[in-house]
Amino acid sequence: MAAHLSYGRVNLNVLREAVRRELREFLDKCAGSKAIVWDEYLTGPFGLIAQYSLLKEHEVEKMFTLKGSRLPAADVKNIIFFVRPRLELMDIIAENVLSEDKRGPARDFHILFVPRRSLLCEQRLKDLGVLGSFIHREEYSLDLIPFDGDLLSMESEGAFKIHGLVMLLVWTLELFRTSGVVQKIIWNFFSPSALLQ
Repeated sequence: MAAHLSYGRVNLNVLREAVRRELREFLDKCAGSKAIVWDEYLTGPFGLIAQYSLLKEHEVEKMFTLKGSRLPAADVKNIIFFVRPRLELMDIIAENVLSEDKRGPARDFHILFVPRRSLLCEQRLKDLGVLGSFIHREEYSLDLIPFDGDLLSMESEGAFKIHGLVMLLVWTLELFRTSGVVQKIIWNFFSPSALLQ
């Protein structure tokens, strides 16, 4: 437990624990030993919520970065892909799944889309002939990450578009739901493009 997250007026540890609980529930659906294949972009945000010890408690034995061709050898029952909903990543996943099918013993494949499930990505997997290989295809709403007692980070690539403003309202409601009504919120928007100007 991150003690520094419970010192502020709003107990951000509640939010962090809710996200961890959702991750544990997903991992528990995949019975047996596991290897996680990470979209490289997600390793940082996940490191803030789930340390290796939490993953190890849920039978995660190996972790790899998502790359083309074959996955490194792992004697596990389940292979779980943690990825953003990007079409180019679906091509790499299909290549990994097809190479694993040729390698040997049957494995159970699962995919967790972060932060949203994508019908386009599922269609791409279907077109590549591997959609049926996945036992679980779910989404994991990793949008707000507590950094400190009074600091949240919005981990959304579209945070500076109109859709991002709608998501900001959704996240604010989630914060209220987990912590009660907050008396004062200070928004600080930082856009990388503002630096260039």
